[in-house]
Amino acid sequence: MKDKNHAKISILSELLSFATIRNKDWTSVYADSRAVIGDLVALSTAPPSKWYVSWLRDYDPNNGWPKYLLESIEDGELCWWENVGLSFYNRERIKDNPQWTWNDKQYVISNRWYKVCRKHEIYPVRPCQPIFNADDSVVLDVRIHLFFQENFHNPKVFANYKRLTIKDMVSHYLDGADKYQKQEVPKLTNAK
Repeated sequence: MKDKNHAKISILSELLSFATIRNKDWTSVYADSRAVIGDLVALSTAPPSKWYVSWLRDYDPNNGWPKYLLESIEDGELCWWENVGLSFYNRERIKDNPQWTWNDKQYVISNRWYKVCRKHEIYPVRPCQPIFNADDSVVLDVRIHLFFQENFHNPKVFANYKRLTIKDMVSHYLDGADKYQKQEVPKLTNAK
């Protein structure tokens, strides 16, 4: 199969910089709002590049000719851009999707956490999405199946997600299940 990376970038640059941006969930920097460091942004009036959608990592006002340091979602490479348009994505939607900032190792840890919990499942205890912190720590937590409408959690911070073992995950999941089962909670009964 032939490499289609340049075609993909060209297509996505065009779609995201003109048609889609002016629609739902995107705000142009030409509006009253400004992009801020940490925003997910899309370039417009710029040549096709792997920075078609990027994270805004720094901003230089540059005497009225702003420069933007962008981190490509393609590969994380940084590049300064100027004399371009930017649109930024809805910040609430970004908050609701922290996994968009994860690296591949964090996705592996998350998938492993869910797999461990499925393998050792004790109903109705369910895993929560991991929370990865800037210091490489990770918070693993459990909750109760939504059907039960209970507010039970058992969060635990692990100092370094890179050193987190399956044994640690199993132990934490089972600890949460054990704590939940020891509570005085109403049990489901069959209606007569």
